[in-house]
Amino acid sequence: MASARCASTTLLNANVRATWTSNGPESIRRLSLSVASWLRAQREVADYLIAHGVILPTPAPISKKLAAADVEKGRSSFSRLCAYCHNAVPDEGANQGPTLWNVVGRDKASVAKRRYSDALLAWQGVLTYEDLNKFLLEPMLTTPGVYMELPGVPDETERTNLIAYLRTLSDTPIPLP
Repeated sequence: MASARCASTTLLNANVRATWTSNGPESIRRLSLSVASWLRAQREVADYLIAHGVILPTPAPISKKLAAADVEKGRSSFSRLCAYCHNAVPDEGANQGPTLWNVVGRDKASVAKRRYSDALLAWQGVLTYEDLNKFLLEPMLTTPGVYMELPGVPDETERTNLIAYLRTLSDTPIPLP
């Protein structure tokens, strides 16, 4: 049964990635609720893969590149990739995901009245630039069991620009390294 689930997960993830590549994030948003629920229930598959030696992706460090990042391009990436589920203001509003205001330096999985996956609840400490770099690379692979269904931001420059923009979402941005 577990191997059938792995095959199904691989196929579905491949289909989701193909949809993302060909039609943009709007296609992901149109996935049926049953498929979205199934994606959220991937914890068992993630546990199986980790138990059998899957190596989770780890991106190269980006902290030293943040000073040269293009914040406006990061804002554009935020609008395209994040704004559907997250907002960028102190008041949470009604979005599905937590506000990303003050996300850099905030305790992980700490926004009140939000439901977090076991994977994020187990992730201790505050969110650093490198934590965001790893997480945003491909959330479902770098943090198995996470509820966030974004396929990720594989391009390092785009990810760095996005993180530089996220840094600005604060009254007192965390200093750059």
